[in-house]
Formats: sequence, structure tokens, C-alpha cells
Amino acid sequence: MQEHVVTGRIAGLVITRLPEFGARASFRIERIGERPVVCSVADDVAREFIAHYREGDTLAVMGFDEPRPSTASPNTPWAGRFRVRAVRVPEKARLAA
Repeated sequence: MQEHVVTGRIAGLVITRLPEFGARASFRIERIGERPVVCSVADDVAREFIAHYREGDTLAVMGFDEPRPSTASPNTPWAGRFRVRAVRVPEKARLAA
């Protein structure tokens, strides 16, 4: 799996906190003229993300496309998701602020 960066605006943000798993967040990165990317973030990265970012913020996320789980039934739909490993504010957004 090769890591890459996706940049866009946060949409559909859902934050979950479970004692067994800790903080989790899922959201879409919306990009002009391209399909949205469904993202998932967990653990320390999720805690940092939740503390600093909100719906509508522009950011760049580094991570990888998560493969279909090997335990999933062949009949189960899998749209895929992007597993976030790092988050940062893109240079253009920083300059506009």
C-alpha cells in the first residue's frame, strides 16, 4: 500500500468515542471536479484531528486506500475508504488565513 495525500474540504463529519476503541472520526474530503473521498481516522491522529478541525475546514490528509477486509463476504458492498495517517493544513489555506 502506497501512501498519498488528498486535499479538500471536510464534509459529513462523524465523531465517535468508545471506551474499547478510543476516539474515531469519519468524514468525506470534497474536491472540486472530483469524487469525494471517504476517510477514516483513529487513535492519536483522531484525537489531534478532533481537537483542531471542524466541518467545512480545508485540509490535506496523508494515508492509504484501505483494502477490502479479507473476512468480508463477496456479496458485501465495499466502496472503500481512505485510512488517514497524518493531517495538515494545506499551504494555500494557511496563506489565506
